[in-house]
Amino acid sequence: MNFAGWREVSMVDYPGKIALTLFTSGCNFDCPYCHNAELKKKVEHTLKEDTVFDFIDYRRRVYDAIVVTGGEPSLYSSELIDFLMRLRESFPEKLLKVDTNGSNPDFIDRLYGVVEFVALDIKALDYSSFSNTSFYTILESLEAVKHFLDYEIRLTMYPPFIKEEDFPKYIKLLEGVKRVAVQQYRPVDSVQPYDMSVLERFVKMLKPHVQQAYIKF
Repeated sequence: MNFAGWREVSMVDYPGKIALTLFTSGCNFDCPYCHNAELKKKVEHTLKEDTVFDFIDYRRRVYDAIVVTGGEPSLYSSELIDFLMRLRESFPEKLLKVDTNGSNPDFIDRLYGVVEFVALDIKALDYSSFSNTSFYTILESLEAVKHFLDYEIRLTMYPPFIKEEDFPKYIKLLEGVKRVAVQQYRPVDSVQPYDMSVLERFVKMLKPHVQQAYIKF
């Protein structure tokens, strides 16, 4: 399993840990606000697997965790799981995390017992404008991540997708989950982001219903 690139040191991709972050390319969603737009299309993965292993081994004492993000990692399901299993065998002391858009719940199920942490993005209540994935598939993924030692549900507050009048529906959807990260939408088009007070109100609404909710910058 090769990769499109890496972030050699990250303090934000695995909560409270120092991580090496690996990027896959290609995504089966076309979100207009994508923050990694350069990775939406598949590119040549020139970062070799053995290079990654040698680098981790050389800096073994630096990292608490290894994170795989994208793009969408589940597009590389089998080879990525093989890579993660090799990581688990070679560096059993490292925590492993995968970010996913939830389009492949079977992939999430296969991660169980291999990684400690899965982050799942919930984009909207209706996915039809940016993907062919049904919301029922997302619900399957939401149930799948609840089995992990640690997990995070991420909501990027893009006003056309996550509407204020739908906040109660999201609260019902996320009832009892472990951690919810409410992320500010960074403008990439003419859509203006919510005022921070709206995010704060949403988090306040969520807190009685989930174990942890916070604004993620």
